[in-house]
Amino acid sequence: MGNILDKYGIKEVADVMFYEIDSTGAPSKPVLYLDTLKVSTIEQTAEEAVASGGKGNAPLITWDYGKDINVTLEDALFSAKSMAIMFGDGTVKTDTSTLKKTIAWTATTGATVPTFFEGPQGKKYAVPSTGVTTYDATGATVSSFNVGDIYYTTFDMPVTSAGTIEVSANSFPGTYYVTGDTYARSMTTGADEFYQFIIPKAKVKSGNTITLEAEGDPSVFNLDLHVLRPASGPMMKLVKYDMTEIAG
Repeated sequence: MGNILDKYGIKEVADVMFYEIDSTGAPSKPVLYLDTLKVSTIEQTAEEAVASGGKGNAPLITWDYGKDINVTLEDALFSAKSMAIMFGDGTVKTDTSTLKKTIAWTATTGATVPTFFEGPQGKKYAVPSTGVTTYDATGATVSSFNVGDIYYTTFDMPVTSAGTIEVSANSFPGTYYVTGDTYARSMTTGADEFYQFIIPKAKVKSGNTITLEAEGDPSVFNLDLHVLRPASGPMMKLVKYDMTEIAG
């Protein structure tokens, strides 16, 4: 057991792992690993009842109840899996299909419907030769163009989906076993030591926001957790631990 006078500081963001929970309440296979977090915070709150009395109606006895623990994870990056857990039931589909696309373009002398459009890094992609409809600014279908006017060409684009996430009205984020690994720095030695928080049962909250803007910082991706009480055992453990180092 460590000395009760040992003191440590914690600053480093945690690397967090999500596990599925099996029928016994124990963790099973890992489903998500977050090692690009910007912030990982744990907040505990509780209600308080107070018995007051006597001269001045001073507080005499207090009772604590309604303990609530919330964890906030703010990620700099996202994966298909993390997005699926944030917005749906954690399922990521991979398929080949088509997507509706519209490109806006300005007519020049002798203009025809564009045969390609540009994507990221200036890459060019072909506009399909069939199933293409062009509209003017009023929404009317057109086949001839006036120089300087803007037109909108719509078509179904064949794509290969790297990750489709369906957000349904009756689909909500799930409950997971969660661990977070960080370091505690010893005041005495200045060395970092292992530190882990363990949450046996954490419900991912449904509220979420993705910010898309032309200026400012990139969007961050939030996974907010509501810690639930498992059938047995504590709501959360905080463990400072050591391991045997490999010689050499």
